[in-house]
Formats: sequence, structure tokens, C-alpha cells
Amino acid sequence: MADRDEERIRELTELLNKYTYQYYVLNQSEIPDSEFDSLMRELKTLEERHPSLRSANSPTSRVGGSVAQGFNKVEHAIPMLSIQDVFSIDELIDWDKKIQKALGTKRVRYCCEVKIDGLSCSLVYRDGELVQASTRGDGNVGEDVTANARTIRSIPLTIKETRPLEVRGEVYLPKAELARLNAQRKETSEPLFANARNAAAGSLRQLDASITAGRHLEAWWYYWPLATDFGYRYHSDATDAMQRMGFRTNPERRVVEGIDEVLKYVQEMGVKRPSLDYDIDGLVIKVDDMMMYDSLGYTAKVPRWEIAYKFPPEVVTTRVEDIVLSVGRTGRVTPTAVLTPVLVSGSTIARATLNNEDYVREKDIRIGDIVTLHKAGDVIPEVGQVVLERRPAGTVPFRFSSDCPFCHQPLVKDGVNIFCRNSACPSRSINNLINFVSDKGMDIDGLGESLVEMLFNQKLLTTPADIYRLKDHREELEELDGMGAKSVDNLLKAIERSKENDLPMLLSALGIPLVGKKTAQVLCGRFRTIRDLMSAKVEDLAGLPDVGQLTVEKIAGWFAQPAHAQLIDELLAQGVNGASRAQPRQAQANFFTGKKFVITGTFKVNRKDLTARIEALGGVSSSSVSAKTDIVLAGEEAGSKLTKAQSLNIRIIDEEELMKLLEEAESLQEVKQDEQSE
Repeated sequence: MADRDEERIRELTELLNKYTYQYYVLNQSEIPDSEFDSLMRELKTLEERHPSLRSANSPTSRVGGSVAQGFNKVEHAIPMLSIQDVFSIDELIDWDKKIQKALGTKRVRYCCEVKIDGLSCSLVYRDGELVQASTRGDGNVGEDVTANARTIRSIPLTIKETRPLEVRGEVYLPKAELARLNAQRKETSEPLFANARNAAAGSLRQLDASITAGRHLEAWWYYWPLATDFGYRYHSDATDAMQRMGFRTNPERRVVEGIDEVLKYVQEMGVKRPSLDYDIDGLVIKVDDMMMYDSLGYTAKVPRWEIAYKFPPEVVTTRVEDIVLSVGRTGRVTPTAVLTPVLVSGSTIARATLNNEDYVREKDIRIGDIVTLHKAGDVIPEVGQVVLERRPAGTVPFRFSSDCPFCHQPLVKDGVNIFCRNSACPSRSINNLINFVSDKGMDIDGLGESLVEMLFNQKLLTTPADIYRLKDHREELEELDGMGAKSVDNLLKAIERSKENDLPMLLSALGIPLVGKKTAQVLCGRFRTIRDLMSAKVEDLAGLPDVGQLTVEKIAGWFAQPAHAQLIDELLAQGVNGASRAQPRQAQANFFTGKKFVITGTFKVNRKDLTARIEALGGVSSSSVSAKTDIVLAGEEAGSKLTKAQSLNIRIIDEEELMKLLEEAESLQEVKQDEQSE
């Protein structure tokens, strides 16, 4: 009996996977829905009878299962880089000219694709089984969303290729599905989704996979990072192979020869864009020959072999109903226009920043005005111009209050910005706490903006140290709206986990002016603990790479304040990690030791590899040329950095000279290591 059931489970799995692929990928249907549902019920019954025979990638996993406690972090084996954006045809043509020059050809073969407005995702398969799905995150570390990805019907749970394989793409919500969900949410008085992208991101990151399953997400898969290892030279051929393996690939892609055909594609897709059942915010143009990728190389953040052309922003008009002031964690006061809600590029916009007082005055934006509105870069809502011919009678110029709207202390103008200097201002305190728990800081799951504000108003949170005292207020937490025993338990566990974060995360979370993730990493490369950093002198900070004089002054000034020293003491007393886990360099003294390098231009070898080799030998890489720069490595098309280096009389070396110096230094390093091992 058990053998027959096991055989039937295999048979049903095969059939259901086949019919799912036909329906959700090929848009074909070999059997009626009722028969498909009957087969699914039969499989579910057999799996309930024999739990040991149910695999993680069973077709029944499509409906979601248990609720997760949180998302595990996933380190991407190959970073998921961003794509450089261009916003005009001229910029696109200039990019093509650079590619032509780098490849030594007058006509480049490109693969053109639509840029899906969704959530980037990676799928990993081993032995033909889906083993991991993860979000892009910061490009290096994402979140494990495997259980949720399994609910997306078009994602193959198994493939015929048994070698380890990764594909990347975009999870999105179809326009029709967004309309259905919003109609449903309106009936239940739930907040409507502002746009398809936010809905997709929120749906894929649900802790309860059954909620994801009910959202009917879709996905397009467009990149196979290691396709060349499988014998594919062209990106377009690799994409075709992905489709044959069962991945849903976008039919709008096109291989073209030369920039003229690229521009034709841009024009055609601009016309077709509104008729698509999914949002696109632009087009992606890739060099089709993947053998050229290493020679074209990468910048620190983006590959040079692809570009994203962003469509011109959609412009609409709406009314300014009010202008309100907000106060951020640094005390900067920002005016915001409260608008009659209007749909712009797929999003309902009801608010837009007005930057500063000068911006409001120069554009003469008044309450009651009709203004143009667009999304800068198709992302950030921005007020364009006042439609003066539609200005209502009786409007008056907007005037900033002389006092803070939250603490009522006098406001101070500094340059183009206005500040509240009261460090105890409630708005500043709330935004400081929000920054501390955000993904730019300590990344504490479950402690969102609304909950932070609620806890602040309940006087349970006043400083970041209070976050680690919330464990003593479990009863008060459980009584808050939207909270319960399970939610509180998950929150406290997330807070406890954050104590183990590496020091750069803490430094980024503290809100030290001009100190973000990158600067925090640089600081931790020199100072092993937060105590070391607190006691550092200005001259110790001044010699760090990519840390300017203003940043040095801000860091020193921040740590000099007694309230901040007390905060550090309290955080460490609560068990928050105050030490860096980064290993200090052990390079033998050589030509590179302590020298500050700037690398500019294109090279025969990957620039990231060059940077890694230089840093391993004790050199310091920097992104800008200054009087403190020791060496500029200039490749082809070095540009303005080379010109500046020449004007400052800085030593300039080419790739050939660098390789000789690297080999000499690395040989010296190996000799030293051999001596130590003996």
C-alpha cells in the first residue's frame, strides 16, 4: 500500500508540475481547473497520510505553510549589483560610444529588455531542486524568502539541470491583481496599496506564506550569473536556455545590432508600456556577449556592460491642500506639500517634499495652488511648477514659522536650511529612534516607524538604550493596539539578536552626522572598539581614507557630547556589541603599505580584483583624487581624475607597471609567510 502511495505521489507531483508550467508559464491549459484541483486534493491527502514522503518542493507548498519567526539573512555568492541609470537619449548614445571604444568596434550587439518595477530576487537550485530564494537586500546580503517564493505558481520547484544553478529576476504584482486586491481591501476598510511595487515587496516579505500565496504574485527571470560556465556565450542564448528549463522569461526582450536599433526599441516600448499588464519604469540594455563582461569591468556599484534607460517622468497636476513642516533627527526642518491624491506613474501620491524655504519661495508655492507633479527618476514625488493661470484668488505666500512646530523652540537658519537646535525635540527624538532600528542601522525586525512613535508617546522609548529595556515592559507592550503575546515575543527576540550586530551597524545607527555604512566600515578598519573611537584624536581620524575634514569634525564633536558618551555606556551595559569583527591587515611592509590609491579608467583585468590585491598588501583605495593621494592608477578613458592628478603632480602609473609592483609585493609577502611557518 505504502509503495503504491509513494508511486502515486511521484506521478501526481510530475503531473501537477507539468500542468502548472503549462498554465502559468506557457499560458496553455491541457485540463480544466476542476481536474487540476482534484489532483491537488488527492496529493494533499496522500501526503497527510505519509508525511515522510512530502518534499519541501511538493506542489502542495504553493499554498503556503507555517508562519515564520523572521527572515534569515542570505549572503549572495555573487553580489546583486545595481544598474546605472540614464534619463535621456543623449546619455544612452554616450554610453554606447564608450562601449564601442572599449570593445574596439563600431557596432555592438545588445540584448534589450524591459525593466520590471518589482522586487529583485535570486533562486538557487541544487540537484534540480529549489533550495533557496532570497531578496536583493543591500546587494551583498538579502533575506531568505524561500517558503514564500514556493507559493508563486510560475516558479519551477524542480528543474532538469542537476548542477548547482542560480537565476535572478524580478517578482511583481500584475496590474489586474493590484486592482483586485485593492477592491478587496476597500470592502474590509483596510489601507489600499499605493502601487504594484510596494504591494509585491510587502507580499513577498510576509512571515505567513499563505498570505503571499493569496496575493497571486508573478515573476520574470532575466539573468543567469554563471551561464558562461555552462557553455553559453551570449546573454540572449542563456535566457532562452532558462526558458527551456522552465523559467518564465519576458517576451519583450530583443537582440539588436547597434545603437540605432536600441533607439527604435526604446521608442516602440514607450508606446507599448501602458498596455502591459505589469509596471515597467524603463528598459535595460545589455552587451549580449558575456565574454566581454570582464574586460568592460565594473565600478564599485554597477557593471559597465549594462545600462538602465529610465522613461521620462509622467507629469500630472494636483492641488496643494496644505504645507506642513517636519523635523528630522538632525533637526533639519523640511516643508512638505499635502496634495489632493493623484495617480503618478502607477502610484497614488498625496505628499511631496518641498526641500527647503528657498525652494518654496523661488517657486512661490502657496496653499490652494494647482501645481505640476512628477516622479524624479520615476521614484521620488517632486513638485514642478505652479500653474499660475489657475491660482485661486486670495492666496498668500507661504511663511515659515519662527518656532519649531513640535517643541516650540526658536528655529535657526543655516545656509539654505532651517534647523531646530533643541536636542530634546520630540520629532528629532522619534526620527533618531527610527534611524537606529532601520535597515541603515541596527535592522531590528518588527520595530517599524508607527510602533516606534507609539512607544515614544507611551514613554516606553526615549533613547536608543531604552530599546534594550523593553523586555522589562512585556505587559505594556502586549496591551498596545496591534500587538499580542506572539508579536511581542518576536519583537523582543529581534531586539536581543541585534545586540550581536557588528560595530559598523551600531556606528551607522547612532546618527553621527555624515557617518553611514561606508564611513562606519572605514572607521572600524582603524579602531577596533567603540571605546577606541571615542578616545581618538582629531589627527587620528584625519588620516583615514575617504573621511573628509568636515566628517572628522562631526565625529569628534558628536563623541565629545556627554549625553552621547552616556548613551554609549548604557548600550554597552545592556550587552550591545561594541567591538569590530573585521580582521586587521597583516601585510608585510612593501611598496603599497599605507599608500592611498585612486583607480580610474578601464583595464584588462577586473578593477575589483585590483582593489582587493592592493588592499591585501596594506594599500588604501579611495574614490577621489586629493592632495593626500599617493598613487593614481590610470587605465583607458581615465578622464578628470587623471587630469586632476597631473595638476597636483601625483605619481601616475599604468596597468603594466602596477602588475609588476603587485607581483614584487606579493612575492615578498609569500616569503615572509614561509619564514613564519618555518
